[in-house]
Amino acid sequence: MNDTDKDGVPDYLDVENNSIAGVAVDTKGRMVDLNKNGIADELERYVNTTVSTAAEKNNSGEVVKRLINEGYVSVFFDFNSSKPTPASTQNLSFILTYLKQNPDASVDITGYADEIGPSDVNQALSEKRANTVRNTLINAGINASRLNIIPAGEDASVDKDSDAARRLVRRVMFKMK
Repeated sequence: MNDTDKDGVPDYLDVENNSIAGVAVDTKGRMVDLNKNGIADELERYVNTTVSTAAEKNNSGEVVKRLINEGYVSVFFDFNSSKPTPASTQNLSFILTYLKQNPDASVDITGYADEIGPSDVNQALSEKRANTVRNTLINAGINASRLNIIPAGEDASVDKDSDAARRLVRRVMFKMK
């Protein structure tokens, strides 16, 4: 019996045949997401625990900066929307706090869209998502000169036929400098 994504559920029973390695799945191979925010609960716990521990151990914020730059803190969006999901507001608040605590830091704000729809529409949507995040940070008191927008367009790194996978690429990521 094949198990392509190595989640312990054979492919013929696996509803989500591209779950992230090491993340808990239910009996049908779907990543466990009890709060229904589109992000696997195990990933949320990891980020929350790691970020809290890193902040306590490293006052300079270098570990926190590394976690942000490695993509552990992202803002997610629903299909064809430039409004962050309610669960993502916490991640946006985290970025805001980091920028306020590090007044010399600047950030690249990179927007992405999934592969559904025309490429030119997705390019514009990725820019709109990045600008939404940028404007939120500006309205919260961050100087616009510290915020650089990068519209990356479509992220083709996941199975375009999987709704759960596409939810993970409809996002804005950050690169602190």
